[in-house]
Amino acid sequence: MLSWRQFTLDSVQAAMFAADRSTFDSGRVVATILRNFGEQFSGEMQVLPSATNLPPEIPRVVLLSKNNSRQIQAGPARFNLIWNRNASDTQVNLEQILLQCVDVLEYYVRETRTHVGRLGLVLKRSCANDDPAQTLIRRFCTEESRHEPFNRSANFEIHNHKEYSPAIQGVDYRINSWVRCQSGAIEPDDSPAVLVIQDLNTLAAEMERHRFDVEQIRRFFLMASREAEIIMEKYFPERE
Repeated sequence: MLSWRQFTLDSVQAAMFAADRSTFDSGRVVATILRNFGEQFSGEMQVLPSATNLPPEIPRVVLLSKNNSRQIQAGPARFNLIWNRNASDTQVNLEQILLQCVDVLEYYVRETRTHVGRLGLVLKRSCANDDPAQTLIRRFCTEESRHEPFNRSANFEIHNHKEYSPAIQGVDYRINSWVRCQSGAIEPDDSPAVLVIQDLNTLAAEMERHRFDVEQIRRFFLMASREAEIIMEKYFPERE
């Protein structure tokens, strides 16, 4: 039986959504990040003028680390900080990675005085498996459905969404929790694997009600990372 401990953390995306898009300035973003985190993001850079006639969701600034393991995508609507596993990452701690991300997010919010109305965390994990579709079917489907109609499935996916209030002190809002478990492959050799994508975020409908300060931003990401770990254990518990 597949266990949550067998999964590898491949990608972490911490996202902030701006309540006021009119204050975004590409040059200011670049200057702010490089002033304090220039060594971390010393790779390639892409910058579009702030006035570019593109949808606000499209990044105007992309900053990369030298080994491409870290990336910033910034635009009028949102600011993404992305961590991707590379070959040198042997042992990875989700909370440790998030704390490093939050340091950058907090600094950016303080320096640019961005009004943050919504937050999100996306995690991608993988586990090598010879027959990922049937492994998921055995885990989540009844005995009857394993025989028909899922007995010869080459690919399989389940997608679950919940909306709830986390039972954590200092968190007085509801969140979405999306979990997608699917058969797929691990790059670069395309070896078969079970893939899990988790997306925990505050509600879009409540964006105008919230203004997350730096303390609340940190609290959200620590809460979301712990919720994500608990959810993984429920989906893929250890069996004796």
